[in-house]
Amino acid sequence: MPTLLTLLLACHPPAPDSKPVHRDSPADDSPVDTGDSAVSPPEGLLVLHGGTVVDVDGVRVADVWVDGATIWAVTTDPPPSGSEVIDVRGGFLTPGLVDAHVHLAHSGATVWTGDPLEQNLRADLYHGVLEVYDLGGPEMLFAVRDAVEAGELLGPHILATGPFLTAVGSHPCESAPNADLCTFVAVDADPGEQIEAASTAAAARRAAGADAVKVALADADFTAWPTTRLDLQALAEITAGGPTIAHVDENADVIDAIGAGVSVLAHPVFAGPMSDVALGMVGGVPVESTVGAFAAVGEVLDGATDLSDDGLILGPGVLDNWIYVRANPEVLAEGWADASADWALDARDNLPSLRDAGAIVIPGSDAGYYFVPHGTGLQRELAGLVDAGWTPLEALAAATATASDALGFPGGRIAAGQPADLLVLGSDPSIDVAALDDIDRIVLGGVVHPRVELRTLPLVTSSVSGFCLTSADCAADEACDGLAHVCGSACPSPGAAANTCGGSAYCLPIDALSSPEGVCHPAPGLTASGDCDLYMQDCRPSAYQQACVPFDGDTNGCWTSGPRAVGQTCSWDDADLACGVGLYCSLLDSRCYALCDPAAADTCPGARRCVEQESAPGVPWFGVCI
Repeated sequence: MPTLLTLLLACHPPAPDSKPVHRDSPADDSPVDTGDSAVSPPEGLLVLHGGTVVDVDGVRVADVWVDGATIWAVTTDPPPSGSEVIDVRGGFLTPGLVDAHVHLAHSGATVWTGDPLEQNLRADLYHGVLEVYDLGGPEMLFAVRDAVEAGELLGPHILATGPFLTAVGSHPCESAPNADLCTFVAVDADPGEQIEAASTAAAARRAAGADAVKVALADADFTAWPTTRLDLQALAEITAGGPTIAHVDENADVIDAIGAGVSVLAHPVFAGPMSDVALGMVGGVPVESTVGAFAAVGEVLDGATDLSDDGLILGPGVLDNWIYVRANPEVLAEGWADASADWALDARDNLPSLRDAGAIVIPGSDAGYYFVPHGTGLQRELAGLVDAGWTPLEALAAATATASDALGFPGGRIAAGQPADLLVLGSDPSIDVAALDDIDRIVLGGVVHPRVELRTLPLVTSSVSGFCLTSADCAADEACDGLAHVCGSACPSPGAAANTCGGSAYCLPIDALSSPEGVCHPAPGLTASGDCDLYMQDCRPSAYQQACVPFDGDTNGCWTSGPRAVGQTCSWDDADLACGVGLYCSLLDSRCYALCDPAAADTCPGARRCVEQESAPGVPWFGVCI
């Protein structure tokens, strides 16, 4: 994914005080919850009449009375006069589903194809996913979460960690320093400095609004070059500050993570079978299943994923990307598809062992990871749990009450006092888990939405905070920044040498690609380490193959470098055609030129001279050897 995705705004209000910590929540043995019989029901109730309620507490025929955004009662009493009654006889009512592991800012494509957030939110709602935990994405998602809770945005309830805390070269930034995914902890520092840096970084993440901190305790054996594994004392310092979720690969990762006090494991072990020592430590620890994420690449390549499925709601360009990869599998990293298939088998085989050992297995799709769709991904994960030995009712419980209790979401049951976030299904999910995708309508915050309308229903309901999904949500002279999802000043000619944004910002295409529509984007945070020096070439670490290049007349930034040499044709869009470090791909003739400092003497080899480029008439910018 291009480093330009690091351009993200990070100033957002604090998160609600909701933390991923398991709570014991015994089921109510009574078949029907009649609410508070001593209190008269309020006027204007919404009554879902005659359906079969299915949740962790069992299967029963009852009416669900809804008062605003809350369930008032689950009862067989006749509806109060003046209620709005919706006949759901023959239907089945369940709590909204929880996807314990998503990446809302990511599309599942192998390259950046444009902002997928709107489609991802629609996909979740369409497939009954009414609560999601974003485990690795830009801090912009804190604002998305807050917009949902403020009623400005229609979408699933969100908890979010923001970017990983990780070591250079480790997951998920093995090949590029994307600030929307990673904050690096004390690279090349001694343990004491790393502990202090980890504590500071985790505290900053929580202060910015994170519901938990996610760390990567893995990947030293999964990269092409040696990596620094997060120091265990540093991990303990992070967990001491609050809820912490860990990406793990191997048994050693599980042992170390739980030993350091990690709250949730973001994956089962997927590098071989689980050891007795690791299994002996997982009792009471939530573990997210994510088997479908490892299987997804093979399913796209071998045709098991139906790319014509009407249920796939994908971000721009994603379907074309998947079709291309299916036809040209050689574009994938060598051996990755085969390794993913092995990981899927190991993860699936480890799930029953985890459950037998007392782990709290909860379904997470890893939606947004390569080839994993939002919404549909969780439905596939639930089918995977049933294949691994769960009954359909156990799979439903795992994706509702169990996940809600483990992660800190409200709800998860259909009972008095619970949130009115429900699914109305056409078939019985206690018999067939596929019924969870046989959705007639959803009830979100007490408002009924027919499923068919979720494809086109406007999601932004107000823009008090300036939040936006598209430029249609902004004022006439504004555009929607597709990376930060806030309205900003519109500007012409994105990427031009001269623009109307001033020295502290530059004109970014709204989708960070080639859109003719632009929005002024602030320069701070342009790269993982801020603006870079064209002549010092200070993009680091070198393993990330980054070059400092001029973006426009105001701004330099780190961009993917490649194999092309001076004089060769080049491209900004294809990494295989990118210029090498210290070179510039000219927008005039698409050839690589050596960068040079016009203020220095003899900076060009041979008979070439350093020719200064201008961002506007009379305004110096940078030099190239010609």
